[in-house]
Amino acid sequence: MLVRLKQLVSSIFILVFISTLLGAKEIPITQEVSLTIPVGSFSVIEFPFKITSKNITSFLLDKPIVTDKKTKEDIFEKPIQEKKKTNSKKKKVKNKKLKYMTIKQNINSFTFFPKKEGVLKIVIWGYDHPILLTIEVKRTEGHSSYQFVVPHSKSKEIFKTEQGSHEKIINMIMVNLFNQTLPRGYKNDSRDYVFNSNGFRLRLNREVIGRRYIGQEWILTNTSNQKSLVHEESFYQKDIYGVSLETSNLKMNESIRVFIVRKGSEKRANYE
Repeated sequence: MLVRLKQLVSSIFILVFISTLLGAKEIPITQEVSLTIPVGSFSVIEFPFKITSKNITSFLLDKPIVTDKKTKEDIFEKPIQEKKKTNSKKKKVKNKKLKYMTIKQNINSFTFFPKKEGVLKIVIWGYDHPILLTIEVKRTEGHSSYQFVVPHSKSKEIFKTEQGSHEKIINMIMVNLFNQTLPRGYKNDSRDYVFNSNGFRLRLNREVIGRRYIGQEWILTNTSNQKSLVHEESFYQKDIYGVSLETSNLKMNESIRVFIVRKGSEKRANYE
């Protein structure tokens, strides 16, 4: 069992962890953001957190940005999850207008393909506060890739969080991972990495990213037809500082959380 798990862990840590848009224009996260993308080509906008919800308005063709009749409170009010209604005239109108803009959502990014010039507004949840994103589509202007980053003021808090002994910091991050909270100054990131091998499935559920440390929560599932004994030492690789398991015994199809604290990256923290 130990050998099977070590083989899986050894393979995944080589593949994960530096995922940035090469040449992307960095945008500090604020409550309201406007950006421009070109018409007739794919554009990607990536966020340093998992997108939990969104509210997309209709695509307005060849119209400048105007003040919405709704108040800011109305815009940022999170929509109630309802069952999709059929025969909705409002829904048909939105779909008709959005035919000029193809939108694909991933775990922490959007891919846009606009066919006409215009303006799109979208409210995004998943960060500390909702983000009102205004996208202008221009024929001769704009960037094809944007990457949102945590503002510089946030990075100053990381210094305070990462003060103290090495062991104390590791323990602090472990506690935050277990309680599903965010260390002060850290940014939350979720990427859908899944690996299946040797009777185990390992899925990256959440990351908290600082300057010198990264905390990770993995979901480990026993996919074999027998009980398995998991050892913390199976997860120790280069640059891993600490490992903690919810339990060491896994029944068939049973899952546990695995908490890992590893060496951070200046690039991933977007630290200035």
